[in-house]
Amino acid sequence: MKKIISFVILIAMIVIGIAGCSTKADPADEVMNYLTALVNQDSESAIATSCSDWEEQARLETDSFLSVEAVLNNVQCQTLMSDDSTAEVSCTGTIDMTYNEEIRSIDLSLRVYAMQYQAGEWLVCGYK
Repeated sequence: MKKIISFVILIAMIVIGIAGCSTKADPADEVMNYLTALVNQDSESAIATSCSDWEEQARLETDSFLSVEAVLNNVQCQTLMSDDSTAEVSCTGTIDMTYNEEIRSIDLSLRVYAMQYQAGEWLVCGYK
């Protein structure tokens, strides 16, 4: 009986240990969050997904969408490279901006996002 109880406790500890382990989020997901914040003109969210050195740029990029209607068009992001503290993310698709019925697009494939893992999350820190 003691062996069974010990075995059950061991299994429970293993399950709890596995459940408690967290995996790092995909840096590409955080770039999507950043882009979504930009087109939604949500500077607080854009800054929250940025490292401290990029916060002012995140604010400026968000402000650049204030006078237009912006949408993400077929945007998909993928992590190109990732290690414990840095990553690079590339996206396809466009940000389409409408102003006075004229549509202009930003081709996201022309940028590679530089990411840093800080305080348990991936943050946008600029372009490569």
